[in-house]
Amino acid sequence: MQLPSIKEITSKAQIAFNRFPVTLVWAILGSFYIMHLIGLSSGTDIEDKFNIILTLILGISWLIGTQFFIEQQRPSNKWIIMKLIVLVLLFLFYWHLPNGKDLDDNPVYIVRFFLYLIAGHLFLLFAPFVKYWNKSAYWNYLKSVGIAITRSALFSGVLYLGLVLALLTIDALFETHIKGERYGQLFIFCLGTVNTWIYLSDFPKKVRNQTEIHFEKALEVFVKFILIPLVILYILILYAYGAKILIEWQLPKGWVSYLVTALALIGYLVQIIINPIQKNASAWTIRRFYPWFYYALLPLIVLLFVAIFRRISDYGITENRYFVVLIAIWIFAMALYLLLAKKRRLIILPLSLFTLAILSSFGFWGVFSVSNRSQANEFEKVYKKVMVNKGLASYNEFNQLTSIIEYLEDRSEISRLDAVTGINMNYAMNDTVSSKWRSYNWVDTNTVLDSLGISIDPKDNLNIAQNYGTHYSFYENDGNNQLMDVSGYSHFLPVHIYNRSYQNSKSDGYILEYYPMDLCLKVVNKEWDEKPLQIELHSFLHELSTRGPNLNDISVDERSVFLENGTIRAKLVFYNLSFTVHSKDSLDLHNGSAYMFIKNKNDAE
Repeated sequence: MQLPSIKEITSKAQIAFNRFPVTLVWAILGSFYIMHLIGLSSGTDIEDKFNIILTLILGISWLIGTQFFIEQQRPSNKWIIMKLIVLVLLFLFYWHLPNGKDLDDNPVYIVRFFLYLIAGHLFLLFAPFVKYWNKSAYWNYLKSVGIAITRSALFSGVLYLGLVLALLTIDALFETHIKGERYGQLFIFCLGTVNTWIYLSDFPKKVRNQTEIHFEKALEVFVKFILIPLVILYILILYAYGAKILIEWQLPKGWVSYLVTALALIGYLVQIIINPIQKNASAWTIRRFYPWFYYALLPLIVLLFVAIFRRISDYGITENRYFVVLIAIWIFAMALYLLLAKKRRLIILPLSLFTLAILSSFGFWGVFSVSNRSQANEFEKVYKKVMVNKGLASYNEFNQLTSIIEYLEDRSEISRLDAVTGINMNYAMNDTVSSKWRSYNWVDTNTVLDSLGISIDPKDNLNIAQNYGTHYSFYENDGNNQLMDVSGYSHFLPVHIYNRSYQNSKSDGYILEYYPMDLCLKVVNKEWDEKPLQIELHSFLHELSTRGPNLNDISVDERSVFLENGTIRAKLVFYNLSFTVHSKDSLDLHNGSAYMFIKNKNDAE
């Protein structure tokens, strides 16, 4: 790839601005706006304006694709209004978003953003050929897209690394103490402005005239020695796994769907790359890629459907499973199209995927409506089964009910369960957890299920320890709701652990230290001659998990740790706790609040 001169770069930059003024103004202003937010002293400014940032990111690909479409129309001036329509749609997208700091409360908005972002990039892959088709011109256009992505990423990446090195050198040599925010601002400038500008400077304007095929040797080597061997490797692995399933007569694991999806996408990419030279290629693997790949893919698509519908039959549809099913249908439809169609147009691949991305974002057929209905139906099915058993649920049933409540509450759809439970589920929002930045409402699922008369069958408690990957928690607000016996103790230390972070507590020479990797608290006093008093939380939390996920009804003694050495005795009493058990040897302590009471045995009574 020949590197351009400075004169060539500036010339292309000017041509690109004249050709894409709206897009580049959008990218430049957006970049400097985000850089401004990064430079502000408050760490919440970016979070507060995250809805604006998402809209700015979304606009770039859609504005580029719109310009590509307009340029190929005759006369193009009549289609300028499309830019205004896109800008209005971007404003509507911003208008439908909640405040930036509330985006995390409902994943619907982030999922919809990614759907529109993917659709915008897919739009780029076919925009100039919506009303005009030429096989060779389309392939050359896709080649230009690939070259532009590679070049812009290389140039902006090298520029960023070079400027970062320069700042680090200035900081080290002149002791200027450059703020860390400057590196983030520099990254945004290189990505949003430089990368976009270089990307747009490499696109031919008259794509219809680009009909002569130039298939570089490097591209052929890449396909023949990297992509096709990967395809063959994936096929061998999946067929071996399919044979294992038939021999052992068991259903496939859910993750196999991701491998089949990756195989299909790589295969379609190979088909696009080799399309113009496939019949005349010297390599046998390229000449025969079509149709043998698609014949080999069809049985694996069956494996894909079996794997995903197994999960759906057990737990219903979620957003992830909806998209896996959608992609599976698309893979199957494209395989049949490429095998059976007499006139195969590769534009169908991105165009059909673009359509699915848009359609799945709204409507009763969309991802959110379908998944919410499915989860509500799953809750009703499990709930009725449990109530027939007099409210006694197996561990898995209890966990499934809990997960569905949390799932629907996250999406502000918990009222779907009102008719089943007979209570207003929105009033289950009975607590608020506050941090220095914001407050979070949360559903106390254990309390809700307890009010419905649902509990874990004691017979199933014996197997609880083997059900890993489960979340356990209890909350007592600020701990003032419980009376605790503190007689016999003379010192107090507060304990607050949040996501592995902890600020050491001190009182009268006693220091309480937390070691997150070891899940260990240590009580230290410089005047001691013996080792620090050490509290191992790992075994305590594992023992606590045997009570099941509903820990709100445990006594103060059960949530306490008692220990002593030759010098002191101590009692640690948790009033807030949240942790997840992954295996016998692995668990995560997400957050915890407790009181530490200490008594030095040498102190006078």
